[in-house]
This record gives sequence, C-alpha cells and structure tokens, in this order.
Amino acid sequence: MADYRKALFLIQFDKEGLKHNFLAGDIPCNLGFETNPEELKKLQFLNKKEFKYNYNHGISWDFFKDNAKELGYDATCENFKEMPDYIFNVIFKLKRWDNVKADKIKNQGIANIIAINGILVNLLETLKKFGYVRKYNYSSDIKTNLENSFSVIDEDIDFINKLDAEGKSSMLFDELTKNISKNKLYWISKLYALRTSEKIGLGVGILFISYLSYKFIKR
Repeated sequence: MADYRKALFLIQFDKEGLKHNFLAGDIPCNLGFETNPEELKKLQFLNKKEFKYNYNHGISWDFFKDNAKELGYDATCENFKEMPDYIFNVIFKLKRWDNVKADKIKNQGIANIIAINGILVNLLETLKKFGYVRKYNYSSDIKTNLENSFSVIDEDIDFINKLDAEGKSSMLFDELTKNISKNKLYWISKLYALRTSEKIGLGVGILFISYLSYKFIKR
C-alpha cells in the first residue's frame, strides 16, 4: 500500500512557498505581497495593484486557522509564514492523505497525485474514462450529501486498485496529470506509477541513450 511518508519526502523538492491565491480569502498577517510575474499575470483580471500573501505550501490562512485546535498547533502569523515541518506534515497526513483514503491505494504514484492535488472532480471524471461511474447513496440530510460529494469512498479506491491489478496505473496517472505542472514531484511519482516491465524498459532506454551520447562524445 502507499505510504504518506514517501509523498512527504517528494513534497520537500517542490514546496510552493508564499503566494497569493484569490480563492483563499483575506489574512490578518502582513507577510508581504506577490511579486512573481507569472502569478501576477494570472491575477490581472482582478484589477488590483497589490496582492497580499495568503497561501503557503498550498494551504490557505483560513484552513490553517480553522484546523489549528484539532491538529494541535498555534495559528500564528509566524507559524503560517514559516510553516514548520511538524505543522505541515500533520496537516498533509490528516487533512489531505487521510481525506482521500490514500493508505488504501496500492500504487504509490497514484496516491501521491490524488492526495497532493486533491481534486475530486478531476478524479471522478478521469475514472469515468475507464468505465467507472460512482453510485451515490442519497441521504435526506443535505450536509451528508455534500460531504459524500466531496470525499473519496471505498468503491472509488477499489476501482483504482482494480486498474492497478490490470496494469493500468500508468495510464490512469497520465490522465490524472494532463493539466498539472511537470515538476520533480510529477516525474518521481510517474516512476512509482509504472509497472515493473515499464520501469525496466525505461531503464534500458536511458542506458542506450547514455551509451550513444558517450560514443558521440568519444568520436
């Protein structure tokens, strides 16, 4: 089964750091303002001159504050800015990894992508391409229906593991990651998603290219 510690290890390579997210809401802390040209370009439609940092390592201030008591840390501006490992790790494990039941997913690469990106709509739409349509058990309670709509259920996991048993995890991985950045986390997770035979083929290909490069340099 997938191990959240492997996902955490990969996240260390690509921690986002402070940024402004227009969906993240306001923040009482003065942590600075967005200066990244690429990020500012995305925010042009808001017609504002300054965008205060309100997002760190993929976590909004509101989420950070609302979960502080339950997870046992202080919701201070300093802790949000520094985001020490002991806080980030517990947030990731209990609020991301566990929320998508990633411990039950057999393929580490698939678990990484689902837990780290956490887009349930994308997951369910992707699984439809492989023939899976979730059966909803509607409740008279509106809150229960909303929670079920935004959570991963055991039937989802069973189908994901079925695809893995059929050797289709690499195909599922490619579909899930069509619209995400191809960073280090992506590439290492992709290796996890490959079947053993695919990994061997990839290794042979790399060795062959290295050999050709060596021969070319020696000419």
